[in-house]
Amino acid sequence: SEQGLGRPLARFDRSIDVHMSSLRHKLGALSDGRSCIQTVRGQGYQLIRD
Repeated sequence: SEQGLGRPLARFDRSIDVHMSSLRHKLGALSDGRSCIQTVRGQGYQLIRD
């Protein structure tokens, strides 16, 4: 995430969360209502296909 932001992260930095929220909103939901971007705890994010 430091590479994606181009700067070091602070302990409670929410920049990635804000970017992911924006992407989820722009991409919309799958046909069953789920977000097409799933959070994989401790790993990152996963793009889900319909």
